[in-house]
Amino acid sequence: MTERTSFYFFDIDENILHLPTKVHLLNTVTGEEMSMSQREFEGIRAYLGVAGDWEDWAAPPERAFREFADGKDRNGEEYLHRDIRRALKAGEGWKGPSWDIFRYAVLRKRPVAFVTARQHSSETIKQGIAILKEAGELPEDPLYVAVFGVSNPEVRTELGAHLTTAGLKRKAIRMCVERGLDAYGRDLPHSFGMSDDDPKNVDLITSAMLECKMDYPEKRFFVISTNRRQHVKLEVFPPHKEESKLRAAEGDYYG
Repeated sequence: MTERTSFYFFDIDENILHLPTKVHLLNTVTGEEMSMSQREFEGIRAYLGVAGDWEDWAAPPERAFREFADGKDRNGEEYLHRDIRRALKAGEGWKGPSWDIFRYAVLRKRPVAFVTARQHSSETIKQGIAILKEAGELPEDPLYVAVFGVSNPEVRTELGAHLTTAGLKRKAIRMCVERGLDAYGRDLPHSFGMSDDDPKNVDLITSAMLECKMDYPEKRFFVISTNRRQHVKLEVFPPHKEESKLRAAEGDYYG
């Protein structure tokens, strides 16, 4: 490769896609199961097992998040693929706040990576994105650099089984950068950016990008926050200059 490249990294849930994947809670007294959306779960998860309305409820990881992993429903359909099809059938509400950026990256043939807390294999995720192409929502398959479902057992082993989900995402982001440099040239002034809807994830992405900027000061690193309260793009700089800098979207999203 002889030209600089802009790389686009994405979280999936509530970022490029709104999916109807359910979380399944267990009543530890009665054995009853209750299903709810991701957003509903995030609103009550801190109260599980605490005296009050949710004291008898728990979210055992393998049971609660089974639809976020590779596996099939009672009709033999892969959970992720089923939910993408359901979302498409439901109408325009499936497009997340970074969908347009993602589609732009695919249209312009920019290298793309996914870093998600889901447990799916990379192949399952790629097949899910292919459903969007088949539905006419993408012009072609993305130009993948890497796909990390960081809660996938094999991926956890690759990245470091001792790490927290935040730590796994941080390591995965760094590996995406390294794979991009290996594939497109380490001596060129590439740009790397990632979008996420969760403010906590935005913080860890910023930290990961700062580490990369320290190692590769001649390259540019961006973070896009897409949560409901704000949608901003920040360029990351070494601390001795400034932690971050707001930058208007000119030309490519990342430079």
